Amino acid sequence: MTTSRLIMICFLVVVITTSSGVSCKKEKKHHPRQVSGVPEPSMAPGIQGPPGVVGQVSGVPEPSMAPGIQGPPGVVGQVSGVPEPSMAPPPGIQGPPRPPVVTDVVFSVDGGQVLPNVPYYISFMSADYNMWICRMNPSSSDPKTCPHQPVMFTRPTIAPEPVMFILPPSTPDTVIRESTKLSIKFVNPSQCGESGVWRVANGEVVLGGVEGREDSLFRIHMTDSYYMFTIGESVYPDVYETSISLSNSAIGKDRLMANSGELEVLFFQHYPPEYNYY
Repeated sequence: MTTSRLIMICFLVVVITTSSGVSCKKEKKHHPRQVSGVPEPSMAPGIQGPPGVVGQVSGVPEPSMAPGIQGPPGVVGQVSGVPEPSMAPPPGIQGPPRPPVVTDVVFSVDGGQVLPNVPYYISFMSADYNMWICRMNPSSSDPKTCPHQPVMFTRPTIAPEPVMFILPPSTPDTVIRESTKLSIKFVNPSQCGESGVWRVANGEVVLGGVEGREDSLFRIHMTDSYYMFTIGESVYPDVYETSISLSNSAIGKDRLMANSGELEVLFFQHYPPEYNYY
């Protein structure tokens, strides 16, 4: 055998051996590590969940609303398409209108809301003071002495005189309010011939007034625990008109004065029997 033929045979052997090694390496495949021959969990062949749903096992979809059943839009937390209970009334059904809040109505101690044309007794502050509005002449001890005028009598020896509150004809109210101008009138007829309507003259409350006339129109205002009378118009907002006060008589017969003081009063529909006059 010649040298050139021997070299050719060796070359062919090397080529054949190299080709067989590459082929064997290509046939080997890498498998994940398995324990005891148990394959890792996976979805069963041929069974797939709906697209976009993660964490399903064995192709069983997670709980959800039944297909085709949906609650109304915007409502959260419904189950199986059943809307949650709501307190809202059905469309088109409304409850009765709420009455307006009443804050300025005047009240009596024993009779509720103060009404027009109803007799009321007027006491100075609490009835425990035993000071009541009477109709008399403050300068005389004889109750028949004329002229008469409203007097705050301490421990009166004559019968206290009830008054009525008269609203102007144009006022639609059926109760007495702080915001309403009104006339004050003694219930019983006068023994001296003057009208029983209160009026202010020369800074003093006297009788002989006319219902609805400017000098005979008063207002009632609430203080901390009582009421007070004013007359006239206020020049500045939230400032009372001229208030009615007492003359501070030394003999317990106080005239009603129109000045800057305050006469605090309460209203009684029935005169308290424990405060009998003498």
